[in-house]
Amino acid sequence: MLTATSGALLAAFFVVPHALAHDGVDSGNVAASFRRGLIAYWDSGSPDFPRQLDTTVDFWFRFHLVKAAVSALLLAAVVVLGIFLRRLARQRADERPGRRVLVPAGALVALLGPFALVALVANVQGAMAPFASLLPLLTGGDARADGELAGTLAQMRQQISDHPAEGHSPALTAMIGDFALYHAVMAVMAATVGLALAGVAAALWRRHRAVPDPRSRRAMKAGVAASAVCASLALVIAVANTTSAAHSSQALAAFLDGGW
Repeated sequence: MLTATSGALLAAFFVVPHALAHDGVDSGNVAASFRRGLIAYWDSGSPDFPRQLDTTVDFWFRFHLVKAAVSALLLAAVVVLGIFLRRLARQRADERPGRRVLVPAGALVALLGPFALVALVANVQGAMAPFASLLPLLTGGDARADGELAGTLAQMRQQISDHPAEGHSPALTAMIGDFALYHAVMAVMAATVGLALAGVAAALWRRHRAVPDPRSRRAMKAGVAASAVCASLALVIAVANTTSAAHSSQALAAFLDGGW
């Protein structure tokens, strides 16, 4: 039942958000809608989103919110499945055929667990800062052929190179602020995940010394190593995003120049 639930949630992650639509905006036309809305926003000189951009950002918020909710449910199901499999493995410690039956489900946990965690973090970030998370759509393949968009991006690069001098578009202020929020959310979540994984590594290290079975001890050591590596990676991401949030105008300038 847990395996079937995990599979159903995985399918929902890819299907359900794409079924959403808001005032004519959906996952198929969100890129084009955002580009048109951003051009209008830049040209308006107003700090408020024009209707098309507001509709697009609202759709993108809903899209990521649904994905984050499904990711959280998937992560919970995978964790419960992992705990259940661990208990079964202990009960069948002396039954080789019985342990082999658990291998496919164990592989599912090993694959879906990290996927669900990364998806949860990324989609919470997207829901918290939907405007900034739409910005990569400006550099898609067909965007390069849009002369009007190219002109707007050129003006953005010019103005951000002069930032914080006066006279820049209110749209640039909004972009810099949301870009800072985008990276700050990732910094907080990556730090939280990194510290949690470091705690898991420490707990496994303490427990493995009390386990008499050599096979179980090797498995725990592998878990310690994997948790420590992932914790280190998460903390590096947290530091990098903290730097980007603190210097959001420079980070946005780098993005507009082709970086991220």
